[in-house]
Amino acid sequence: MGDAAIRRPILVLFAATYPDVPNGAAASRQSLEQLAQGAGPTNRLARKLGAGVEAFDLAIDRPVRDAAHAPAMTLRETAATLAFGMEAIAKTPDVLMLSDLTIASERAAAALILGLSGADGRTNVPGTDDWIERALTRARAASPETPIDWLSELGGREIAALVGAIIAARASGTPVIIDGPAALAAALVAHGIDPRAAEHVLCASANDDVASRTALLQTGLTPVLQDKTGRSHGVLGLGVLGLLQTIEDSSNQA
Repeated sequence: MGDAAIRRPILVLFAATYPDVPNGAAASRQSLEQLAQGAGPTNRLARKLGAGVEAFDLAIDRPVRDAAHAPAMTLRETAATLAFGMEAIAKTPDVLMLSDLTIASERAAAALILGLSGADGRTNVPGTDDWIERALTRARAASPETPIDWLSELGGREIAALVGAIIAARASGTPVIIDGPAALAAALVAHGIDPRAAEHVLCASANDDVASRTALLQTGLTPVLQDKTGRSHGVLGLGVLGLLQTIEDSSNQA
């Protein structure tokens, strides 16, 4: 992350929905409202670390299409969401933490990673493998050629926005800490677009499944923390920020 002092860390979370997830929109809306009120564990930890928190509603009342039956997004929708995600650096953070608030994002992330990488294997994520197999079979029959094609076939809006944020942060020289399967899938997409696009990324933690291990191997990322709890709504990313701040303080006192 470099030797510069951390002055403006910001956690950005993206919320979206999937069509076959009961109460997905309601759960995402509740998470957004909790963050807006500043009452949740993510807000409390962020305040303690001096970090800002921003959450973006990616049309949670309009789910993407079911990737088991059709492309999740059109290329135009994907490009527009990528561009929206680039707004994550609008407040010029010096460290950008990225995660999501989307129910079932880990399922879409696993399918996207397996499709983009060409890896084969079951994910060991309970209740997701049948959907992933159907989505991959359909997407592979469509013969996607580029990482953006794969993102359109299998990704959700939160993953597309995370890709845009990672690319924009790379262009601006802003270090990134990713947290959660969706952000890891986004890092793999960015890496597929340009192998240098994820060089500024730290991975807070990763699940112990085929998809996550594949993404880590292909991007060259190593999780900082060994927590395997999966989605943490940015809490683990904030934990890595706290470690960096501790290291910074120790260096200043030396």
